[in-house]
Amino acid sequence: MMKEKYSKSIIKCVSNLGIFIHSITLSLAIIYFIFPVNSLLYDLFGYTLISSWLLNAILIYALDRSLNKSVQIGKKLNKISYYYLALFIASILLMVFGVIFTNFIISGIVLMLGNIMIIFGFLFTTIYGLHFCIMTYTNINTRGVWKFE
Repeated sequence: MMKEKYSKSIIKCVSNLGIFIHSITLSLAIIYFIFPVNSLLYDLFGYTLISSWLLNAILIYALDRSLNKSVQIGKKLNKISYYYLALFIASILLMVFGVIFTNFIISGIVLMLGNIMIIFGFLFTTIYGLHFCIMTYTNINTRGVWKFE
């Protein structure tokens, strides 16, 4: 009984914190892309981005351990978590290749392509991570979805 209560409260707190961190990361990303000046916002944006990635990793682990995958909503949450992992890998690759393009190309359309790749890499992980946390938070009280019920 106590393990069930702790598992549910941990998943609820992590998903709620994930929603908060992802919202802050999105707002800092918008400010970062509107005002591209060297400031403290770069560091804050990086810290919140990495913390949101770590929170999603913890949430994916917790869902994998405690999700009932034989129920329809459990299958849907499981698919969303695997989609997030695939999108995370793809967006990291987008950001890496975008940085490579912007560092080795001085001007032209490839430089713009590199910048767009970096922006989309950041936004894909943040927006889909926010969606993942919201879906987990809204289904935390649904009966039959979790193994600890």
